[in-house]
Amino acid sequence: MSNGYSDLLQKIVNLSYEELLRFAETALVRVMPFFNSVAKDGKGGTFALPFICTALAADGSFTELEHRFVNELLGTSYTYDQFKAVVQDYYTDEWFDAVDGLTDTCPDDLKSDLVLFCLTFVAVDERISKEENAFIAKLMA
Repeated sequence: MSNGYSDLLQKIVNLSYEELLRFAETALVRVMPFFNSVAKDGKGGTFALPFICTALAADGSFTELEHRFVNELLGTSYTYDQFKAVVQDYYTDEWFDAVDGLTDTCPDDLKSDLVLFCLTFVAVDERISKEENAFIAKLMA
């Protein structure tokens, strides 16, 4: 990846928890109309969850900080073990490919918001692993 891409990732990792949460909230508000439009029942949350979970699963670990981030973003009170089990269900090549495919159908003006949304989850633990980097790069391709 280009140096500009690496610099962008580093800037995102360096954001505070509160800044990442604000970015995630803003990106979610922007992409929800798209998710709602592709959901058969009009409830786009069924599309948001795979993006959250695949981003969290990309590095093969789930931290307490990631757990807190999800609960704060979604206004939920899942226990760590409850949400870890959900994330583990999305740790498959099929889900990674499905999320990538949906990203490819997203209008160009929203794709950057969707990628930013995923970036907040991979960066919240203050590092982006090579697996997370590969996941984000795949979404951007």
